Amino acid sequence: MKSSFGSKELEKCLIDLGFIPQKRVGSSHLKYKLAGKKIPPGTRPFIIVIEGRKVYDPHTAGSYIHQIKNLGFTVEEILKNL
Repeated sequence: MKSSFGSKELEKCLIDLGFIPQKRVGSSHLKYKLAGKKIPPGTRPFIIVIEGRKVYDPHTAGSYIHQIKNLGFTVEEILKNL
């Protein structure tokens, strides 16, 4: 597993996987919504990205990978795009 990535790599990964950036509403966090893929019931169709981080701590990085995985992507797809 890729042990270190930051907000720029995460944003590029999300766009490559089909997420669309949403309009920013007075926050330093960005919202990326998944488009064109069926969302599992009970799952939020978006990821909120903490912006401006060169490297996320291991817990946060793992959380992002887990959130993307819950939206129907495999770990291989995620890591390939990171």
